[in-house]
Order: sequence, then C-alpha cells, then structure tokens
Amino acid sequence: MACKQGIRANIEASKAYYAKLREPDPVRDYWIGLVKRVHMQAGLEGLSQSERIYFVVTLFEGEVYNGGVHQFFLNSSGEYYTIVVEGLSELGATRSLDLLQKARKALFPDTDPPTDTAARRQILPWWPEDKTAPPPAWSFEIERIDRELWSDPDRLGEKLKEYATRHRLIPDARVAEPDAAADGGS
Repeated sequence: MACKQGIRANIEASKAYYAKLREPDPVRDYWIGLVKRVHMQAGLEGLSQSERIYFVVTLFEGEVYNGGVHQFFLNSSGEYYTIVVEGLSELGATRSLDLLQKARKALFPDTDPPTDTAARRQILPWWPEDKTAPPPAWSFEIERIDRELWSDPDRLGEKLKEYATRHRLIPDARVAEPDAAADGGS
C-alpha cells in the first residue's frame, strides 16, 4: 500500500534531500561560522570589513526573502541598515540599494532607522490590529518594494558569491587551481 500511495518515493526523496545537506558546502559552512562568530564571540566588530559586508548583505537578503523589508527593519537585522547600504553599494547592487532606501523613506519618513531594535520598533509603522480597517498607505509601497526585491533585480546571490571569491572569504577550488599550476603542481 505504501508504494501505491507514493509514500516510498517520498521517503527516498527525503533521504536524498538530507544526504545532500550532509555534504560539504563551503558557502553554507562559511555562513554558519560567521553567524557563530557574530552571535557567540566578538560580535560584528570581530569581523573584517569584507566579512561584515558579506554578513549584513546576506542577512538582509535572508530577511527580505523570509518576510520582506518590514521584517528586516523589525528584527535586530535592522540595526545594520547603514552597513547594508554600504554593502549593496560596494557589491554594485544598485537596484536593491535603491529599493532599500525607498523602503526606509516609506517606513521612517522623518529619520534614519535607529540602530536600537526597541527604539526602531517604537517608530516603525504597523498594520492595524482591526482586520476590517483599510491597509495603511505605506503598506502598498512596501509590498511593491518586496515584490521587486523578490524578483532579484541585481542577482544578489551571485554578487555575494563573486564578492566572497574576490575577497577570498570562502575557499574556492577555482581560485586554488592556478596557484598549484604556477608552482609546478607540487
């Protein structure tokens, strides 16, 4: 009965998925290491400038894909707004940078977002608790920005990989091979 219902195929697909997760992944391993360094050791200040850029832009990307720019500003990630702006600029992610700045203006029209999470949440606009109330005007702009960011106008993941390779943040076999050839392959 299990095979007829497709359960066996689902079990096999699940095994393959989790086996893949156990394979070495330099990008994932580097990210996990960065998160540990930031949250369990020296904080963001313990990272080099290029590591900071990689960390905050990757964090921004994750927050946006998970819940949008409102979530980015709502969570502790919003404290890194100015570094994300710097990072997007350095990566050449001009459309993402423009959209982030438009979101900032929609959500914090009179000020830059505070770095303190509690202070930022105090002035961050929220949706009305009354579900019958019309959506607030700012929410339409934020939804438009989210949709455009979700379309990945700058191919941010690719730019992050290129940045990490250029700054030698993540071991890359393609970078190591020419060095081996230069010294005779020994």
